[in-house]
Amino acid sequence: MPFSINYGLLAFALFFIFVIFYWVYAFITVYHLIRFGVGTQPKKFAAIFLIGSMVIFFLCIILFSTIDVNATFGRIINLLQQLKSSTQ
Repeated sequence: MPFSINYGLLAFALFFIFVIFYWVYAFITVYHLIRFGVGTQPKKFAAIFLIGSMVIFFLCIILFSTIDVNATFGRIINLLQQLKSSTQ
């Protein structure tokens, strides 16, 4: 039985891992700025960072949803096959 890779599921899993990593990183950064900052300046910076993180996150969601993943993986596979055939 040949092994078949479901690229849609793979892309979703990688994207989900990236989202979890990104939000944990953003939370740790904001938490430490608020918790250990002295005065109001670090708290303002943390708020700006959090808002910027949310904007970038939702922008990435919108851009990712408009990408045709199957076509992208097809182009990558074709490129790899061309590279493989040119090196032989």
